[in-house]
Amino acid sequence: MAGRPPLRIGQHGKITRKDLGGGVWLAKCRYRDDDGVVRIVERRTPAGMGDDQHGKQAEDALLDSLAARHAPSEEEITGDTLVSALCVTYLQRLEDEGRSAATLDTYRFAMAKLNTWTAGLRVQEAKPGRMDTVLRSMSKTHGATMARQAKTVLRGALGMAVLADAVPTNPLRDVRPIKGKVGPTGAKAISADELRKLFTDLSRSEYCRQHDLVDPVTMLIATGLRRSELLGLLVSEFDGSTIKVTGKVVRVKGSGLVRVPATKTAAGARTIPLPNFAIDMLERRAGEAHPTNDGVIFPSTAGTLRDPNNFGREWRKARDLLDVPDTTTHSFRKALATLIDDERLPARMGADHLGHRNVSMTQDRYMARGRIHTEVADLLERTVISGE
Repeated sequence: MAGRPPLRIGQHGKITRKDLGGGVWLAKCRYRDDDGVVRIVERRTPAGMGDDQHGKQAEDALLDSLAARHAPSEEEITGDTLVSALCVTYLQRLEDEGRSAATLDTYRFAMAKLNTWTAGLRVQEAKPGRMDTVLRSMSKTHGATMARQAKTVLRGALGMAVLADAVPTNPLRDVRPIKGKVGPTGAKAISADELRKLFTDLSRSEYCRQHDLVDPVTMLIATGLRRSELLGLLVSEFDGSTIKVTGKVVRVKGSGLVRVPATKTAAGARTIPLPNFAIDMLERRAGEAHPTNDGVIFPSTAGTLRDPNNFGREWRKARDLLDVPDTTTHSFRKALATLIDDERLPARMGADHLGHRNVSMTQDRYMARGRIHTEVADLLERTVISGE
């Protein structure tokens, strides 16, 4: 008698369900772990899920658990591979390639939500129509942005399945674009007059002084930095007339706030000439008591790294007090880009100053990149201080 065929590593046997009463079920199966040992794995209906008719929720929880136990290597991808497990493999590849921890956390959060509709789904079952329905259901429940994030991961993961000959084509290729009910509006750009008034009102605001917003927001006006870049600026990177942007502050799951010595893109690592009002602020600040454990210019009140999310929350309250309710920290980037455009300075100059990767093919190929443009600092000095 031949007996049952042996399980491959990462493979599970038949799943059985048992009614435990009260709407709770137990799902279990045999599973061969990465060490080659076959173990019994079981899961109950998750708490708070309501009446689990026929035990499907318990089985879904079991399949999610199995997917987390073993992420298939590229050589092991088949039509029977769970889509959720394949996504884990793809995210590991992104991590190995140096994708930022914050981006990976965002993708993992989106995939956890996606599992509501794809738990137990296998690669060969991921047809275009089914994936389109799944992503639209997710968009309706969690919003278009999260659905687009999940689609990005699914496209990459199922692209690996194509390379492994597990499926002939990537089903995400035929999924319709995901659009929200309202198109993205983005941050509101601040006009020159508004910028000038805001600069004056900042120093008069008791709330801004108490929460150390005056100097950081002044730096945003002077540089158009991203919020994470602003809070990652080091004291050692200010040389009296320029500031180097070499890192950013992000929150990493399991590690908390960290300063990452890398910018959003390669173009983000840059040297920015400063207008005199920013130089004066930094020199004054250097003589004040702002203890820092990490050498950053704008730490928290405890001297640790300052949380970009907390900074944004404090600014949202300040902007109402300053009568600029629609202004986000990203508005200062748009304001600077608008000023550069109004001054008819080259777009390449603006891209270098803001740390953008591309402007156009012609500008990328025929204009020098990474230059230090003192004209931008002069423009900000005239706009904010002189009112010209």
